[in-house]
Amino acid sequence: MAKSPEVVQQYLEEVEAAAEDVLSDRQEIITLDRRRNTNREALRQLAGDGGAGKGPDSRMWICVGNMFLRMPRGFVKDSIEKEQKHLITEINNLRNGLRSKVNLLNDLEHKQATIGTSLKPLSPDEWQAVQQVMGK
Repeated sequence: MAKSPEVVQQYLEEVEAAAEDVLSDRQEIITLDRRRNTNREALRQLAGDGGAGKGPDSRMWICVGNMFLRMPRGFVKDSIEKEQKHLITEINNLRNGLRSKVNLLNDLEHKQATIGTSLKPLSPDEWQAVQQVMGK
């Protein structure tokens, strides 16, 4: 039984939209992860630079957008740490949402759900119980 071209086109548009959503979320995760790594490098550099005269009240140059600003070292560190927490939350939210989007795409393509996408890590208490059972 042949399907009408309108039904086929509607189906292809739904699959294409779902695939585009998955790809855009994956790209967003990659972009945010690169920013997170850059911030991590900056925090590491700030921690390693703690020589004489480099207290939290000292001022340093930072680049914001396309301009340079001289800001207190403590404020810069706090700002980067705050952004780091925000990026981690955003990445985790995108990763959690990506699972359902991939499963929706698989449903639209009449494929089986991806195995292992609903796994969650063990909590510290659960991990400790596993270690006790294993005798460690």
